[in-house]
Amino acid sequence: MQLLELLAKEFPLQLIVSSPMRRALMTAEQAFNGSTCPLLISPLPSEMGDGGCDYGSPRSLLETEFPHHDFSLLEEEWWPVEETMTQMGERVERFKAYLNSRPETHIAVVSHGRFLTKFIEVDEFCVFGNCDCREVVLEEDGRISDSGIISLKVDHLIGKVEKE
Repeated sequence: MQLLELLAKEFPLQLIVSSPMRRALMTAEQAFNGSTCPLLISPLPSEMGDGGCDYGSPRSLLETEFPHHDFSLLEEEWWPVEETMTQMGERVERFKAYLNSRPETHIAVVSHGRFLTKFIEVDEFCVFGNCDCREVVLEEDGRISDSGIISLKVDHLIGKVEKE
C-alpha cells in the first residue's frame, strides 16, 4: 500500500510542509505523489545546521532542480550554519507558531530526525528513522500530544508501508 493511500484513509490531509533540503523534497515527492494538497516549502523544518550534509542548496539551484515547486519563502542561502541545540529549539518553536497560525488542521511535515525529535519534545538525540511517520497533535500553546492514531514504518527499499 502506498503511503498516500494509507494516510488518505485515516488522515484528511490539507497541506504538506517540507524542508527545502533535497532529501526532504525527494521524500515529499515520493510519499505524496498524486496528492492534491498544496506543498509549501519552508526553511523552518530543516535539519540542525552542524555538518556538511546538513547544509542546504542555494534557492536558485533548487528552483532549477525542482521547477514545479514554489521556493518564494527562501532566501538564496536559507540554511542554518553552526546552529546550537538552543537555536534549533527556538526555530522549532517558531515553526510550531507558524503551523498554529495556518487555517489547515491536518498538515503533513516532511523534515529531519533531530528537528522532528525536538518538535515532539523528546529529550534524545534522534528518535526517528528514515521515512518514519507519526501523527501528533499540536496544541494552541505549542505543546505536543501523541494522538496514537498513526505511527508508520516505511521500508523504502522495498516500498512497503506497515501500520504499527
